[in-house]
Amino acid sequence: MTIRRLLATTISTTTLALSLAISAPALAQQGPAEGWGVEASDVVPDPSITYGTLENGMKYAIRYNDTPEGSASFRMHFDFGSLGEGEDERGLAHFIEHMAFNGSTNVPEGEMIPLLERLGLAFGPDTNAYTGFDETVYLLDVPNANEEGLDTALFLLRETASELTFTPEAVDREREILVNERRLRDTAGLRNYRDMFEFRIPGTRYNTRFPIGLDAVLREAPAERLQGLYNRFYRPENSTLVAVGDFDVAEMEAAIRERFGNWQPRGDAGAIPAPGSVDLSRETAFDTFVDPAIGSSVAIYQLRPYTDPLDTVEERYKDQLKSLAETMFDRRITRIANRENSPILGGGFGTASDEGVADYSAVSISTRDGTWAKGLAIAEQELRRALEYGFTPSELDYALTTIESALQRGAAQAEARNNRQLAMAIVNVAAENDFVTDPAYRLEMFQQMRPQLTLDAVNARFRYLWSEGHPLVRVTAKELEGGVDAVAAAYNTSTTVAVAEPEDVAISVFAYDNWGDMPGTIAADTMIEDLGIRTVTFANNVRLNIKQTDLEPGRVRFDVRMDGGAFALEDVHPTAAGIYLQIASQVGGLGQHSFDEITELMAGKQITSGIGNGTDYFNSGGVTTPEDLATQMKISAAYLTDPGMRPEADARFEAVIDAVWNQILSQPSQVFGLRAGEQIANSPYVAFPTREDLDAVDREGLRDSLLAAAADGAIEIGIVGDIDPDEAIAAVAASFGALPARNAQFTEYADKRVLEYVDLSGDEVNDYTHTGQDDQALIGSIWHTRDDSDFREDMGLTLLAGLVRLKALETLREELAATYSPSVSASTSSDFVDFGTLSLSAVIDPAQTDEVRDIISRLAAELRETPVSEDFLLRARQPVLERIRLAREDNGFWLDVASTAQSEADRLDRVRQQSEVLRSFTPAELQALAQTYLVPERRADTRILVAPSEDDDAASDE
Repeated sequence: MTIRRLLATTISTTTLALSLAISAPALAQQGPAEGWGVEASDVVPDPSITYGTLENGMKYAIRYNDTPEGSASFRMHFDFGSLGEGEDERGLAHFIEHMAFNGSTNVPEGEMIPLLERLGLAFGPDTNAYTGFDETVYLLDVPNANEEGLDTALFLLRETASELTFTPEAVDREREILVNERRLRDTAGLRNYRDMFEFRIPGTRYNTRFPIGLDAVLREAPAERLQGLYNRFYRPENSTLVAVGDFDVAEMEAAIRERFGNWQPRGDAGAIPAPGSVDLSRETAFDTFVDPAIGSSVAIYQLRPYTDPLDTVEERYKDQLKSLAETMFDRRITRIANRENSPILGGGFGTASDEGVADYSAVSISTRDGTWAKGLAIAEQELRRALEYGFTPSELDYALTTIESALQRGAAQAEARNNRQLAMAIVNVAAENDFVTDPAYRLEMFQQMRPQLTLDAVNARFRYLWSEGHPLVRVTAKELEGGVDAVAAAYNTSTTVAVAEPEDVAISVFAYDNWGDMPGTIAADTMIEDLGIRTVTFANNVRLNIKQTDLEPGRVRFDVRMDGGAFALEDVHPTAAGIYLQIASQVGGLGQHSFDEITELMAGKQITSGIGNGTDYFNSGGVTTPEDLATQMKISAAYLTDPGMRPEADARFEAVIDAVWNQILSQPSQVFGLRAGEQIANSPYVAFPTREDLDAVDREGLRDSLLAAAADGAIEIGIVGDIDPDEAIAAVAASFGALPARNAQFTEYADKRVLEYVDLSGDEVNDYTHTGQDDQALIGSIWHTRDDSDFREDMGLTLLAGLVRLKALETLREELAATYSPSVSASTSSDFVDFGTLSLSAVIDPAQTDEVRDIISRLAAELRETPVSEDFLLRARQPVLERIRLAREDNGFWLDVASTAQSEADRLDRVRQQSEVLRSFTPAELQALAQTYLVPERRADTRILVAPSEDDDAASDE
């Protein structure tokens, strides 16, 4: 590993006819980069990463990180994806990924997942993999990075690398699981994606090598074909191992060398065929994709020759110019989207590559249903306006401030990055000509570049990115009369409209900076010593709970809760109103400022705007910085006490609902989630609203409800993170603490907490329909459990859900191969008396509905009739215990605790006792819980099939 000091370098940016003199920061570690197969450049790699290459060609990268403490993340990257498949291998790259969990030389089939579960890893969240066009990546997150955990992770990745066994029996058992995954993923979104590739880069291998593959290949390919593909591409020279975590780096490097050093390839290496080429001089062309479940959008692409330049300071300068242009263009589109009755939802400009084929620039905009033509005109004219007149000085000031502030936050919060984030950052450059760099280095580089980040340079770069190729125009819509001819006509008409020079935007003064001459005074100040939570009550009865941590340096999480919520909403469907708040309150702005004004005023600050609600509270929550907390509290106070609810909010809400409603109805799993509550209780508080309910939300009435709650409703605030408690107190004192006196206690709403429950004593099935593919069905069961007032039983139901999940994986996935991934969830309510659910569902072949329903009944019966083994319980419990342990290393967990530390002080013992209570359960006690709750008389069964088409209805009428 060599270290040398970089000298000041003058870089000629010939494409812009500009020059930039940049002195690259401090020390460049060239050795690790070269040793990892990337040519050294004037960019300084992150010095905290240790790179290496084994004699067999396998690369590795190791980084120490203790967020979260005592854990580690591993990633195994192979330079091989579906583009490497032959015609009779379509889908087999993904098939191999599945087989990694189905037996190897030293791990019998069916033993890998149980082995990991005993160590506290859950299948899916902690152990997973994905296959793309040009890569396959295995992900292993070890919650307990002790010697056993780390050794097991390396052992299993080594098994994956070279020791997978493709027995015909195991391959046959996996076939239908893959077909079911294809079935699950065959959505309007995927079909739209395919059509986009076919239009943008026609005739290339991308269009015939989607990773999900072909059913015919998945069902018929012999085991030997998978083994052959595996041997050709799972080779050390094609692989990169990434390890990030709380361990000794030198010891990890030695362990990797010992474990992988003797890995030798088998047979001849495979070669990835060229992806193909496209006509870059192609004339302007048009395309449409029409599907009832797709959102409406427009896009304009222009292609350029494909490039893969070395990561240099010059390239980063060009990228910085592009980022500034993106920020400014996107801001223009956002302003248009935020106008009253705007035809668009949002969008922007960006660049990307179809690797090996072409680079491209794109403007893409989401539109309201039926307004695609107006959206296309906006896209074409705003692109032309930017190309003709460029951007303005005030736009550049906004972009520079925004980007520099983000880089400053990134540097300040560098130690808050967790293992998964850091591991994926390295994986993302494993096969690229790029370096991972340190956030402080990126900030310093930007600051050195800033004098050269001029308006002329940005405008020149933007124009260069649109200087080649011809527009390729594409529209998606639920309905589109006239097809591509209509799109061509709309586009050509737009090109004849003259565009005017943009005007600079004036920035006003923040109207909510002063909440009174006298900040709030403290009436009580105590400490919950064992939890480290400081509790403060102001004279106006506002409560504040603060936990100072070093878990996320430079980051502060907050949650402000105000009495009200769904219970305080009258004459409106409460869930519909809550969805309105989540989607539209931000755009609705404040009484004194539009959302656009807020955005301009808060440029460079990390601020969360908008409000949401729970069952019995309204809230403002999010993430900010220590420096911005005082401003954040004023913004939150303004949104809760003076919400604008301008007409722009209606437009945004209606447009989003139009865009997503049919998408939701097209997916059986979504339909199941929406319909779960109504199968247990007759109440608008737990039932998802109809489209009519959503359309009927009264914005003015909702604002009145908010203002009524804001007049004197109790307020409790949780602040957690890298913050001096006295500074947090001062920030709240100058905002919420200065409000008029209010109620000390939250309203009980006792009469609204008692629900009318559905009689589940019958054996009928609740039938629903979806509008997606006709080969998709869903079978599910929902058991009515209880509320969370009994903490021990609440924890027992969590474990019971884990047992259900393990049984579902073993039967529905592994034995029957009926589904790709059964879904299990459990919740016990703190809002409603005796309300709770435990559900199991699976998206399946419609022909298997009765069989799967019977299996679900059998699984529940098995848990009632026979206690599980201690090992089975261990596999369900250990991942939960590890999640709890790691949660203590997460500010999000502590914010949940701190947010109600005064109003719900009686629940703090749950935090203290959670792990102990979980460990105390025996198989017999969980059997008793199953006998109480997993019984037919507490179960609602659901069947979701595709909705009959109009042709089917006509046939039945005949």
